[in-house]
Amino acid sequence: MIAAVMCGGAGSRLGAGEKPMLELAGKRYVERVIGALVKSGRFEKVVAAVSPKTPLTRKLLAAKGVEIIDTPGAGYPQDLSLLLAKLVPEKVLVVPADVPLLTPAVVRDVLDLLEKESGPAVSLAAEKSFVEKLGLTPSVLVGNLCHSGITLFDSQVSGPVEERYVVMNRAETAVNVNTKREKELAESLVKRGDDFAKYPGL
Repeated sequence: MIAAVMCGGAGSRLGAGEKPMLELAGKRYVERVIGALVKSGRFEKVVAAVSPKTPLTRKLLAAKGVEIIDTPGAGYPQDLSLLLAKLVPEKVLVVPADVPLLTPAVVRDVLDLLEKESGPAVSLAAEKSFVEKLGLTPSVLVGNLCHSGITLFDSQVSGPVEERYVVMNRAETAVNVNTKREKELAESLVKRGDDFAKYPGL
């Protein structure tokens, strides 16, 4: 299985430069996410999908020896399709670079949960009520579920791609940083001293 980190977002809503390069507890978001995936011990390799919008991210990851896949930065769905086409016929866990609270233990829990389901695309979601209790405004909603951006794709499954959802109500996967409020929440969880927030990444 391969893990692929989506690192092509410019972070325009945050107004703070390239989103993967934002820092949490002294480590870049992208370093924390890739570190959690690598140290989970569940993947043959971890790759990063970058775009022309994230040149500093590309430079950082190249210096650390991370395998890079270039995408055009035409939009998340388009870049994701191109990424998956390049990784066929592998099973791929796609993770956004903006879930900086991810840890190796949580990655293992996520995979254990997603692999119980069958289908070409199984995504992790949190209940809307849980996300609101964290103090966040739900963004990508599917009914009463909030998409985490984490999806397990299985290219071996034939037929039309029907996305299925598995629920995990944990801050480590629910805090997806797209706005200043979400960034502040991630930082407040670190300051509070939660174990998951201490994970240093690469």
